[in-house]
Amino acid sequence: MEVRRISIREAKKRIKNDPELSKMLVRSGWKEIALDLDGDGYADVSFSCEKVGRKIDTMAVDLSGNGEYDLYIHDSDGNGIPDTVYLVQEGEEEERVITAFGGKVELGFINLGVKVANLLVAEDFLNKELGLSLMDLAAYLKQYAAVMLLELQKRENAEGIDKVFYYLSDAGTYYLATVDGTRPRVRPFGTILLDDGKLYIQTGKSKDVSKQIAENPSVEITASMPNGTWIRIAADLVEDDSHDVKEKMLERMPSLRAMYSADDDNMQMFYMKDATATFCSFTAEPETITF
Repeated sequence: MEVRRISIREAKKRIKNDPELSKMLVRSGWKEIALDLDGDGYADVSFSCEKVGRKIDTMAVDLSGNGEYDLYIHDSDGNGIPDTVYLVQEGEEEERVITAFGGKVELGFINLGVKVANLLVAEDFLNKELGLSLMDLAAYLKQYAAVMLLELQKRENAEGIDKVFYYLSDAGTYYLATVDGTRPRVRPFGTILLDDGKLYIQTGKSKDVSKQIAENPSVEITASMPNGTWIRIAADLVEDDSHDVKEKMLERMPSLRAMYSADDDNMQMFYMKDATATFCSFTAEPETITF
């Protein structure tokens, strides 16, 4: 479904013309709309914008059911894709930033944050896409949020090669540097897979980058995040021509199927060997991981 961001004004009109949504309305202001989805008298979810008249850019959810929001999903760059998650920790007065994601992050609840905005546009959205009624949404949000929070905790607690994988995945785009004779070559990449303890990237054999890796398999990779951190990886790339690992990459990143097949002679997989990854920021000492 195409994501179409709407304004608070458009959302109000949508709610006013929908009897079910009108019953759920708790607050309706210039910058916020709050809905009581389960009829307990407390707002379960709200949609808001930073400035009056702007498009909706934030969704807040009451995970605990105590009438207070404790999970916030925010679209900070205005591209229609939520990219930052805030979680209010028990006993803390302010939200703590858990992590900031790139636009290609594949976490269900973040994608759901985009889809919930469509709930205010398409009456039958939940029934068609999720098989749920409007009144089931609160339970669905909380159940799915619990899964997402576990995923966030995995990212927070990740170590070794897992930490490198999550960082590159959430960054969305990283930059791969190779050597072409005596000259450096750099280009954006987005393919990443962790399988059987190996970190893979993918390219096409017809590309110059493939020929450069064949001549000199020593490469460097870098990526950064909006929270002011970046990573540098120095590694040797080793080709893995197995059908199984190609298919796993295609399953993880299905958009590749428009260009590649696990059965063609072009799709090429490499895993990183003798790798050194360094996590950097302006506010902390570098952290080095080898794998």
